[in-house]
Amino acid sequence: MQSIRISKAKISDSQLIRKLERNVWSEDVVSKWDASAFARFGYVYVAKHRGKIIGSIVAFKTKDDEIFVNDWVVHKKYRRKKVGQKLYERLIKDVKQPIITFLDEKNTFLLKTHLKLGFKFVKRIKGPYNVNESYRIFVRRKPKKRR
Repeated sequence: MQSIRISKAKISDSQLIRKLERNVWSEDVVSKWDASAFARFGYVYVAKHRGKIIGSIVAFKTKDDEIFVNDWVVHKKYRRKKVGQKLYERLIKDVKQPIITFLDEKNTFLLKTHLKLGFKFVKRIKGPYNVNESYRIFVRRKPKKRR
């Protein structure tokens, strides 16, 4: 898809991102109160096709100076077209801190995609969101500059 643009989200995009999340996940991932704060102070990028938001990555800096990916979503019609990968690549390009994320260990496609993007498996945890699930924590650190 040639006409997909990745850009930093504007505050005015925040409710459209929430609408996309609801359509894809059937629930709110980011609260209506936090959405505009993430867009203003966090690391939020959108993928647009013909002016419509078709994907988003929402991340913020933690107290430990890491970037935590809170949500990564792509409209079902645009999946497996590297839209999500391009969103992640933009985040990786723009941040200097390590990036961390929790991944459902049953989703092998997500696991492989993160490994391909340079993430490393850190540890397995029992569901922070649901006690009956387990997740893997992945971290991506910036490569050290060569002298």
